Amino acid sequence: MFVIALFTTPPGFGIVRLPIVLVEWSVTLLTGCVAMGALFALYRDQLRTDGRMDLFDALNEGRSEKTLANANRDLGIRLRRACRRILGGRWLLVGDIVEIRSLDEIRMTLDQSGCLDGLPFMPEMAKFCGRRALVFRCADKIYDYGRSKTLRRVKDAVLLVGLRCDGSAHGGCQASCYLLWKTPWLRPVGNGQPAREAVRDPARAEWPESIPSTGRYICQYTQLVAASISMRKWDIRQDLRPALAGNVTLGAFAVAILTRLFNVVQAARRGAGYPGWGVATGHSVRSTARDLAPGDTVRVLAMEDIAPTLNEKGRNRGLWFDRDMVRHCGRRYTVLRKVERIIDDATGQMQEMKTPCVVLDGAEASGEFLRFCAQAEYPFWREVWLSRELDGGRVRTGGSG
Repeated sequence: MFVIALFTTPPGFGIVRLPIVLVEWSVTLLTGCVAMGALFALYRDQLRTDGRMDLFDALNEGRSEKTLANANRDLGIRLRRACRRILGGRWLLVGDIVEIRSLDEIRMTLDQSGCLDGLPFMPEMAKFCGRRALVFRCADKIYDYGRSKTLRRVKDAVLLVGLRCDGSAHGGCQASCYLLWKTPWLRPVGNGQPAREAVRDPARAEWPESIPSTGRYICQYTQLVAASISMRKWDIRQDLRPALAGNVTLGAFAVAILTRLFNVVQAARRGAGYPGWGVATGHSVRSTARDLAPGDTVRVLAMEDIAPTLNEKGRNRGLWFDRDMVRHCGRRYTVLRKVERIIDDATGQMQEMKTPCVVLDGAEASGEFLRFCAQAEYPFWREVWLSRELDGGRVRTGGSG
């Protein structure tokens, strides 16, 4: 394509020819990017068919919880830190070590409702005060699950490796959401020091239990709108911030952007995008993995087997099968826990699930199709979407082929 553009460019150079040259090379570049996105989509489909790790996930493996412990060896992270030093910045980056401030220090940042910039500091977070942890993701935006179903801008917030809400102060909610930490609640620590737990006084890590007087719980996820602001859909900064902060590697970023471009073109011509899948067959499918328990080994069924269980809205008995979950099809995982009750983000009411579902160890949301949203929540899986593995083979946590 670039050769064609080179030979079709008018000889010489001038003001009149400049627009022609720019249009030709722009169209050629765009066409090349769409073609590259198509190749990536085909390759990713083949990986899924083979039950192997998705290309985006493989290229972003250096940003997983398990490998961030070796962040000092990652060239991309080291380059970002070097740029930060040159620019004299103090912002946090993925892989940085921080120490969570004492409860007294954090209380001084909170308003009368126990929030900072609309984001609550929850009772479940108090036990982590004084602990050192690694920055897992810089959260520049959140997805408003319960209300507008849109992305919203959040500032000065990060996720810390492995620190999820256990629901102990919120009626035993089992959603296991990643906790959001405002940067004033954290103290940067030299990256040459180990990410260890600091000595702390358990008596000073107490916080009153969140017991609703009206039956409505308040947590970080019920307050997402109050803790965020709206964003323009065409603001490209929401794509660039995650890459600059280190949430995604350059390779994973390129694959996601080119796949998205391919999907836009396919949608315009009413073609199939990535991931391609159909719904609305609504057939009754018998589960091959019933009464699962933590520790059980399962394989996520192929999309062709999951599609018949979904209605025209992509739901099974009210539970949505998200297209981000397609990347896990064909792969093996370990059941982490059953989920029987969660807090509704929109109403704050505790919802008892009529049919319990499960979460799988290592199968977190990637955020690729939400403009690299950093929330990394556990998708909920119906047992009918899984098959029990009975071979007794050893399974690598996080999925294997």
